[in-house]
Amino acid sequence: MELYDIPKLFGIDDVQSVEEINNGHINRTYLCHCSDKYYIMQSINNDVFSSPERVMNNVGKIVSAFEMLEDERVAIPEYIHCGEKLFAAADGQTWRMYRYIPEKVSPLTNSAYSTGLAYGTFIRAVNAKGVKLNPTITNFHDLGRYFSTLTNLAANSGLKKIDSTVITKLGNLKDTLEQVFTADFKRRNVHNDAKTDNVIIGESVTIIDLDTAMPGYAAIDYGDLIRSVCKGKAADMNVIRDATRGFAAGLRGVLSSDETDSLYYGILYVTGELAIRYLIDYISEDGYFKGKTPAQCLGRANELLGQLGMFIQYGEDIINIIYSAFEKK
Repeated sequence: MELYDIPKLFGIDDVQSVEEINNGHINRTYLCHCSDKYYIMQSINNDVFSSPERVMNNVGKIVSAFEMLEDERVAIPEYIHCGEKLFAAADGQTWRMYRYIPEKVSPLTNSAYSTGLAYGTFIRAVNAKGVKLNPTITNFHDLGRYFSTLTNLAANSGLKKIDSTVITKLGNLKDTLEQVFTADFKRRNVHNDAKTDNVIIGESVTIIDLDTAMPGYAAIDYGDLIRSVCKGKAADMNVIRDATRGFAAGLRGVLSSDETDSLYYGILYVTGELAIRYLIDYISEDGYFKGKTPAQCLGRANELLGQLGMFIQYGEDIINIIYSAFEKK
């Protein structure tokens, strides 16, 4: 089936243009101009998501949860139905469409606060009574697995070497985090990719890329939020404070005391994990981050390691910000 025919499966005719957008790592994404409207059209990556239908079933549950949300400031995309479903199958691929969301000059001027508010609200919405999201990727955010892969690759690498002190520091981080996020630590429905790139600020704050939403740690969403609102190695406590205040405001007391205590460690978790994954791609022949050269992967890993050092250096300050936002003594 031709690309121009896919929108017709969703009842959308008069397709004037279909333009590929190459700013993601996973799904094939297109901007469709149909009549006087614009849509995002995506093909779900079968290699990453073994069950695209499960992904879209989760999305349907999230849509229902947000329909019950009494908060017009935070939204998710407006998905287009194909009959009774939110997806269409064609030529062995699973497709979906939603209305294009333009970024606009908005009264929500504090982007860090708004992004935090969005992800806090998301967790609150999808943990309402009766919402049960299913796993969509096996062993996602498994720091131990990533670290094991890295050490095996590093031990057998020829020309590409990683400083042994880096491996040691990352191993120590893994050991510390395993003491925080134990086997019985509370999991709940979370976004699992809560970075600034997945929030569009316009008339409202819209959260996109819902494919990884499934059970996980709330601290992972908070950690990715803080990692992504901070730029480079600089420690901007005002930005961290704004994002944390927004996150707490969106949650409205949903988290337990133990979960609140874990939030700081979520920052270390996602920053360290991402550094490990870029180091894996630096060594590996078949990397996850498509289009990145080994040199670019090594450079990005070094940036993340520098950021990780900053978060550790200012740990006490960040913990105080968290406790203040969550009114915890």
